[in-house]
Amino acid sequence: MRQLFNILRHTWFLLCKVINYILLTMAGVNPSRLKINGILIISNSGTIRIAPGCKINSSKFKNIIGGDTRSSIIVAKGATLQIGEGTRISNSAIQCSERISIGKHAMIGGSCRIWDSDFHSTDPEIRKNTPNEGFVTAKIKIGNNVFIGGGTIILKGSVIGDNTVLAAGSVVSGTIPANEIWGGNPAKFIKKLNTPV
Repeated sequence: MRQLFNILRHTWFLLCKVINYILLTMAGVNPSRLKINGILIISNSGTIRIAPGCKINSSKFKNIIGGDTRSSIIVAKGATLQIGEGTRISNSAIQCSERISIGKHAMIGGSCRIWDSDFHSTDPEIRKNTPNEGFVTAKIKIGNNVFIGGGTIILKGSVIGDNTVLAAGSVVSGTIPANEIWGGNPAKFIKKLNTPV
């Protein structure tokens, strides 16, 4: 029985690798730049730049503390997503309508959401007639060595400084300085980091 389980497990890993290779290649992303556990959801009509050494969990079974979904990366026409070297993402969604920049060695916990748009207009007439048009976008910049706790939502126009920690479940909208811990909804300052990297 154990031998059968190992054969099935190996077959599943191989199948995931092949599917991800095809999906990444179709999206214009170099598959050798990242390691994926599970199967990534990816759509690219703009530009995706991923530095080497990145890792993405995209499976219910790859994050034992949560993240009951897969990772998705959606980049709209004319938009740019940049992910720095060694960044790790776990079962999270990135929707890029303008520009999202994530620095080196960031850690993005399970079920996080990073959205640089409102998705829909605040004008009820526009929403009624053309629900997916007329929305506002603003660039997001996430610094190096940032740790984003599970369930955090980062909204359009946010800037997060290097080494900053965002507590689980935070909602970020605005600028957060480097070397600090923030948390809550909306995210508020908690304390300075004792030993900045």
